[in-house]
Amino acid sequence: MVNSPVVFQLASFAVAAFCTLVLPVVLLIVLAVMKKIRLAPLALGFVSFFVSQMVLRIPLLQLLTATGALNAFAAHTVLYAVVVGGLSAGLFEETARLAGAAILKGQRSYKDMISFGLGHGLCEVMLIAGMTHVNNILLRLALMDPGGPLGVLLSGVDSATLDLVASQLAAATPGLVALGLLERVSAVLFHLFATSLVFTAVIRRKPGWYFAAVTAHTLFNSLAVLLSGFGVLTVELVLFALGLAMGAWVLAARRRWPA
Repeated sequence: MVNSPVVFQLASFAVAAFCTLVLPVVLLIVLAVMKKIRLAPLALGFVSFFVSQMVLRIPLLQLLTATGALNAFAAHTVLYAVVVGGLSAGLFEETARLAGAAILKGQRSYKDMISFGLGHGLCEVMLIAGMTHVNNILLRLALMDPGGPLGVLLSGVDSATLDLVASQLAAATPGLVALGLLERVSAVLFHLFATSLVFTAVIRRKPGWYFAAVTAHTLFNSLAVLLSGFGVLTVELVLFALGLAMGAWVLAARRRWPA
């Protein structure tokens, strides 16, 4: 018989998977039908995240980690968070945004900027958060019934690794899963903010706005580690408050956005 905590955990994973895989698609369809977004900048926003993170940055970090090139940073948690977690993400993603904005000649209206930002941000939600929740569901089901159809996922895995996976899954309580969803909202709001900065850099031909986006990205990504001593709830609430402030800035920018 499956115990209640496991059932609640599976339910939280399922809800989170729905929120990070299905809801973004529904949102984009509704916005497209209402003509609130444009497909070309939206698609380019998706591509900008996929290329900058999945094709370039993440494989590069994996390679550098495997070769020991990041050992000097790994020994210093804060430095690692700022340089590897923050600055590298800022450089790769904001440069991808810059390239996207440059490509979109004649399509840099406020609606285009929002479309690009949503594409970039929701691509991250779906590929990083969404697939993580699906993976967690599959692993939890496999651990519950190693002899079942999903047991193949655990074949060849040594007992120490299985214990590690089980402990990591056990730590993912429904409360933490909910806070993770809140963090995704904060991140999407940040991506809209960063996109507005980079588009402004291209429209006004002032690179300072691009560097402002890189700096903001570095700080935003580093906050989770810098504030870790205050607890995860405080961290997520601070990030959400910042996300709301950035979202308000983007809304206010509409009045001064070039036609």
